[in-house]
Amino acid sequence: MILIIGASGFIGNSIYKYFKFKRHDVQGTYFKNKIKDLIYFDISKNNIEELKFNKKLKYIIISSAININLDEAKKNWKDSYYINVERVKIIINYCYKNKIIPIYISSDAVFDGVKGNYGENDRKNPILSYGRIKNEVENYLLNSNKDFLIVRTGRVFGIDQNDGTLLTKMKKNLLNNKKIKCSNDQIFSTLYVSDLSINLEKLIKNNCKGIFHLMSIKSTTHLEIAKEIKKFFNIKGVEILPSSINSFDIVEKRPLLINLLGNKFENLFNIKYNNLKYYLEKIYKNEKKNN
Repeated sequence: MILIIGASGFIGNSIYKYFKFKRHDVQGTYFKNKIKDLIYFDISKNNIEELKFNKKLKYIIISSAININLDEAKKNWKDSYYINVERVKIIINYCYKNKIIPIYISSDAVFDGVKGNYGENDRKNPILSYGRIKNEVENYLLNSNKDFLIVRTGRVFGIDQNDGTLLTKMKKNLLNNKKIKCSNDQIFSTLYVSDLSINLEKLIKNNCKGIFHLMSIKSTTHLEIAKEIKKFFNIKGVEILPSSINSFDIVEKRPLLINLLGNKFENLFNIKYNNLKYYLEKIYKNEKKNN
């Protein structure tokens, strides 16, 4: 049986729905967003021991608090650290005590963004508070000498009009503004949320352990995305202004070259990537279906 901690969030819920659809034996937890069939679990107070299951857990996917605003970790450092490091370590300890494999969804923020094209074994040096949180949990797993699975991602996006993720949010900004600033100096990888679920299933089915980088688009910038969306949807009357990512109103300076290499996963599963237009077509079809 698979348990997803944070199955009511954007990423966790996508994984939960996909695993349910594929008839995996899966259960999930919610905290604020109550969803039918999910179990209430407050990671800051409750312990996994309080949750009762009819079958033995084989995996626990830790998917809570992974899609937060990057600056929130800095602004609310004490709470962020307590929930996302100290409490997550307790879940990991529970896993190892009960012979459960923890699956941790991590981030490109564990890197400093100096060189780009980061592989799984490249040196980590987070400059963001969010990245330091992810790095500490990663290191706890790495130093455990036990089985684990770490999945690192870049920006995770969806295709639903109001999901507030990278592509749909950019489209809204282009439609609602006459001028829009987009960074052209931060290079990153992106991951479609459904690709995350599909690829995570592959890793689990093949009993994969260790660290894997997952992506849908290997390397891009906000400026490239904005231009492609403007062209694809034929959006008129908006000017796109190239800018530096660190010229925006942000609390912490952002790493610049944070695109990931996915050779390890690609070689294992013979992956072929789609381009940005492929995902814009998905957005278009989804909008057409819902309107």
